[in-house]
Amino acid sequence: MVLSSMDADAVLHHMLLVARNYFGVNSCAVLLVDPEKDELYIHTHNGIDDPALLSRRYKIGRDGLSGHVAATKAPLYVPDVAKEPRYIAARPEVRSELALPLVVRDEVLGVLTLSSDQADYFADEMIGLLALFAGQAAVALENARLYSTERRRMRQIEFVNLIAHSATTAHDLEQLISTLAELISDTFEGSQVSVLLRDAGGSFVLRAHAGGEAPPSEQFQGPQRHGIISEALAARMNVGVANIRDKIKASPSWSRCLPESESEIGVPLLALGETLGVIVISHQQPNAFSSEDRSIAQAAADVGATAIRNVQLSEELLRVANTDSLTGVFNQRYFHVAVGQEVTRARRFGKPFSVVMFDIRRFRLINQDAGFDAGDELLRGVAHLLRSTVRAIDTICRYAGDRFAIVLPETTDERVQSFQAKIERGLAELPFSPTAPARMTAVFAEVQYPRDGANELELVRHLMNRLEAAKSGAKGASA
Repeated sequence: MVLSSMDADAVLHHMLLVARNYFGVNSCAVLLVDPEKDELYIHTHNGIDDPALLSRRYKIGRDGLSGHVAATKAPLYVPDVAKEPRYIAARPEVRSELALPLVVRDEVLGVLTLSSDQADYFADEMIGLLALFAGQAAVALENARLYSTERRRMRQIEFVNLIAHSATTAHDLEQLISTLAELISDTFEGSQVSVLLRDAGGSFVLRAHAGGEAPPSEQFQGPQRHGIISEALAARMNVGVANIRDKIKASPSWSRCLPESESEIGVPLLALGETLGVIVISHQQPNAFSSEDRSIAQAAADVGATAIRNVQLSEELLRVANTDSLTGVFNQRYFHVAVGQEVTRARRFGKPFSVVMFDIRRFRLINQDAGFDAGDELLRGVAHLLRSTVRAIDTICRYAGDRFAIVLPETTDERVQSFQAKIERGLAELPFSPTAPARMTAVFAEVQYPRDGANELELVRHLMNRLEAAKSGAKGASA
């Protein structure tokens, strides 16, 4: 019965069932080893009602019969517990007790204790049979533990693969970290997950949240100074707090990340030695996370950090590729992308949009009279003017030389005329030439979707033709 199960809890339950039903003991317990603390703790029991006793821990080699047996790896029988100073009472009625080590390949997994209300209850034959049973039970427990470890590894691999797949399909950073938070929240049932990334000033700002309503970013300022975030960043690995109330009692300045949190895990996002951010997993119950949970959270953070860094680098490369280095606005390459994207969006929602393009008149005079540095400064001034004039949804591009283009979503002819007039007034206020007090002017052209074209190619062709016609007319007027 004991060897038939691959579940550790089922193995332990069967062990106590056999001990009680086949050997007639009044109380029994299985104490497992906590290797990190070198202690034993009661995991499964029968007949022990004292909560203080159930929560007690036993130092291996120092506390009680179990601590002695775990250290010596040898059975210990006490016919009369009243005469044994090392005995720690489980029940007042207990008269005799047998403690058997659970050993596999010289490793102590725990201790099986059996108690009786009769003095000298355990005969030599019974002790031999129970020792044999303890050996078989230890093998069953080890098999279940190995099976659980293998399942845990498979769970980690599946989880990491899922995150990696999500990273490869993510189109931008916001999508990636939002997906990461959702995946971790689904894995840790009942938890809330917060992903904070480092901003330009070095602070950590909330960028994604899953499992509940997103808290304000200010909620995490305290934990950055003295809390799970500061501890995780200092350790540069996952850190867990099993009981936040006890933590705050011991250290009153310690801050929890969410008001309702009773246990938390903090995991830094590290890529190539650089700290990108931190993941915080919060739960409303104390002792909600096991060492296995922390291991899985660490695996998620390791893969997530690499994915975040890759997306950040990709976005930075794309930004550089799409940005005009002189003025800081988008360049000609991105202009065509923006028009194409706006066609798709306008077609989907049935909304018009406009594109305005203009050339600065007599711009060559600047380069001839004042030099190219003055010309560059003028172009930067035009870009600044446009940025202060357009809406957040509009797209400014320097198409080439002194030619600029602006994509105006959901804009009709009336607003285009108003926008063009505003640009003309702004250009007139910019200093045109240090050697001549002339006012700056420009030649404009405009197209509108869907009136002037059904796709990006048609719209741009009409726009260029109209701009060239406008420039020719302006030259004729000047003549």
